[in-house]
Amino acid sequence: MALDTLQARGRTLALYERYGTLLTEHQREVLDLYLRSDWSLAEVAAHQGTSRAAVHDLLRRSTRALQEYERRLGLLAESTRRKRALAAVERELNGLKRRLERLESV
Repeated sequence: MALDTLQARGRTLALYERYGTLLTEHQREVLDLYLRSDWSLAEVAAHQGTSRAAVHDLLRRSTRALQEYERRLGLLAESTRRKRALAAVERELNGLKRRLERLESV
């Protein structure tokens, strides 16, 4: 399970926010405690009344499921693409506004 870096955790959290409703209630609860509440594997295991290894396996399977949803549906990638396109349009609009201000001041 590659949740040991901040970037990996951030991506998994974004996937969870996008596709979390497709997971089981149990998967959502464990992912929520681990990702959003920043509980350790041991803390989640104690709360769930199970072993640390069982929590690790559930997190790994849940994370893979989220990645598979993204691979098939691509909602997160599409959202990122749209945000970048919007930022590019905003930069272009700001440039045109500055150009217009310069022309008006002449």
